[in-house]
Amino acid sequence: RAAGTGEPASTPLDSGASASDSAEPAGGRCAGLGRACGALGMAPADAVTEVVSGVTVALAMVPEAVAFSLAAGLPPAVGMRSSFIICLLTTLLGGRPAMTSGATGSIAALIGPIVAQSGPEYLFYAVILMGVVQIIMGLVGVGNLVRLVPASVEIGFANGLAIVIGLSQLNSFKLPGREGHAHGHAPEVFKPFVDGVPWEAGPEAAFAAVITVLSFVISVGLPRLTRRVPSALTGIVVGTAFEWLVVHLIFRRHTTLVGDMGSAGGSFPVPAWCMAQYHMPALGGQVLGKTYQLSIIMAVIGILESAMTLSLIDERTKTRGNVMRECIGQGVANIVCGVCGGMGGCAMLGQSMVNVSAGARHRLSTLTCSVCLLFILLVAYPLIDVLPVAALAGVMFNVVYQTFEWGSLKLLAVAALPRAVRRRLLAEGKQFKKIRRTDAVVIVVVTGVTLLFDLAVGVGCGIALACLMHVYESSRMIHATSRLEHDAEGNATAKVYDVHGVLFFGSAASFLDLFDPEQDPPEVRVIFETSYIGDFSAVEALNKLGERYGEAGKRVTLQLLHPGSSRIVDKAANLLVKELTLAADGGKALESPRFRHHIESYAQSFDAPASEGATALAGRGPEAGGQAVRQRAVPRRPS
Repeated sequence: RAAGTGEPASTPLDSGASASDSAEPAGGRCAGLGRACGALGMAPADAVTEVVSGVTVALAMVPEAVAFSLAAGLPPAVGMRSSFIICLLTTLLGGRPAMTSGATGSIAALIGPIVAQSGPEYLFYAVILMGVVQIIMGLVGVGNLVRLVPASVEIGFANGLAIVIGLSQLNSFKLPGREGHAHGHAPEVFKPFVDGVPWEAGPEAAFAAVITVLSFVISVGLPRLTRRVPSALTGIVVGTAFEWLVVHLIFRRHTTLVGDMGSAGGSFPVPAWCMAQYHMPALGGQVLGKTYQLSIIMAVIGILESAMTLSLIDERTKTRGNVMRECIGQGVANIVCGVCGGMGGCAMLGQSMVNVSAGARHRLSTLTCSVCLLFILLVAYPLIDVLPVAALAGVMFNVVYQTFEWGSLKLLAVAALPRAVRRRLLAEGKQFKKIRRTDAVVIVVVTGVTLLFDLAVGVGCGIALACLMHVYESSRMIHATSRLEHDAEGNATAKVYDVHGVLFFGSAASFLDLFDPEQDPPEVRVIFETSYIGDFSAVEALNKLGERYGEAGKRVTLQLLHPGSSRIVDKAANLLVKELTLAADGGKALESPRFRHHIESYAQSFDAPASEGATALAGRGPEAGGQAVRQRAVPRRPS
């Protein structure tokens, strides 16, 4: 692996090429091209794939960059400039090859109010501060928390994002430059249905639908025939040819073009202080007061969306990116973007999936994309202006198709069916392809909240709900087995409780219900060898237990603590009540806890708590006397 990046070292064989494929051909290809590709660590064929994929992604990013700028009340060139800067710097500094970054809808949806109320100058300061916050988040490791996101939240995130991307394409079928009167309030993703902007109608609408279908079908179907030709770029070319050869020449009609939404042309990025159209205020308390809250929200949403996108691409490519490096790289990119009068941005899941689906696996694809964006911004924008927006929408609908977790629909349907209905309707093998209903609820909640609010709120609600459900279920898994120890005359001298499960704030009440201070003998030992004391609430539960036995004139001894539990109890030793005693062998952690203890704890958590005097030990009974060391019968593997 490359040092400090967490990504595999690039070699020709890493990209899937054989040794013969990576060798320079004897003829037909330029020797210089072969040497250049070898220096980049990839075969010439892979380099061609990277370049073509980068061009395709750049063409798909242009209309969105223009649309996002217009949605935020900014000139189209601002979106183009932002996409170029962010794409270039995240390519050089980011932690995930082939992941495309640029101006995004999630950021554009947040910045409209500050542009309208305070002007774009304050937005530029907010983007700079956003980058600073992202760098801090990367240095402290906040981005790595995405690894704690449950699979159900990731599925809901993917489904919600796919629907958001799909609904955002509806604006491509509205008349450009028209304004309408809103017919009511609706979440941002559903604004196309209520904003009052007229839709395309008549033959133009039919032609736009045909172009979209053509582009979509080619993008989806061409990879099944061959992967040598980039499907997204082919779809755009065919859609554009249909627009100009059929719609224009034969029917004398036209659909909406990129140029109808605003020209993509502009100047090379320079600091906003050098641009005549902007009057940057001095940085001070007033500027920070208006921008800090928006900056933090943008930073969190940018990191969250980028980390989730990185995780999905890692799964798709079977490689691993570096979240911390991506956070820092994205922060630097946004600082430069704000300085140069940009609107900020983050990773773009749709374009990243287009890039990866086209076969891109290296940074050359996104580098090519950034160069193409700059070339379009400065020179080639007239060619981009003539592309039909419907063709680009078809490519994005392919992204929707690829992003949505279609298998989750079957999982949700099976989880919703009662057991009797599943047995009656489903074959025996399919009855057991079911997830917990709690996980199904999390998927639906994340998807729904994403549509009603935004991705960050949806993922946050999903994580919170998953955590609450986990706490509730974990609180029910704590139990204890108990046994009495007798003296030589057969009198009970002590009672031993062997606790299984995690003692924490969720299980503290259930833990106290396991004991019987009134009926137990004067000496009680509580063994935590296969349990774990998790937090301060657990320490308080132990204090309550000691007080209850103290009121009955009895003492409690804590014994055989798990290493982590021992540290927690040792640090809180002065907080324990006097009725609690740490056994000599329990005052320190076990030197080498055996792995089978954890297996037994998990397995026993599903059994009903044993009654008093019952034994979970093989060959143990009342005749065990005062021996505290327990011996378990571990099932043998079948020979």
